Amino acid sequence: MEALFKEFLDRGSARGPPSPQPYHYRMRDTDQKVLCLEQGRLVATNLHGANAAQEEPISVVPNRHLERSRCPLIVGIRGGSQALSCGTGPEPRLQLEAVGVLELFGRGAEATRFTFYKTFSGSTHTFEAAAFPGHFLSTAPRPDEELALTAQPAAAITTFYLQHK
Repeated sequence: MEALFKEFLDRGSARGPPSPQPYHYRMRDTDQKVLCLEQGRLVATNLHGANAAQEEPISVVPNRHLERSRCPLIVGIRGGSQALSCGTGPEPRLQLEAVGVLELFGRGAEATRFTFYKTFSGSTHTFEAAAFPGHFLSTAPRPDEELALTAQPAAAITTFYLQHK
């Protein structure tokens, strides 16, 4: 991820997105479920064989307005054309919004609800919502459940493997 931050923050213009493109990653939970877009919902499921093409990689760019040392990432899908948001209400609610991650890179504090602090531990990563500290991206132990936010990491899967595409 350090290369991502260097590419965007050390060379980028202060007035808009630089020329680099989002980084794309395959994301699997520790039960090897992958993300898939089904009827507008981002679900974690087991894909095999011909179905593997349905896997939805995540696209990330840094949020330059938050503390770099915490690895703040604006996270999206569909090549970065849709972003994961924690919602606009008083309680976190994970949802997809039709806004590009590169567009969000150019915004200020407004991008916070689309930002997740990525923490690396051994071979896995966690994603904590910047707008809702203590809430993490999570999958359910059962397949075909929506990606969600949880404040109870013991009740869900909150650790993920990432593979750069």
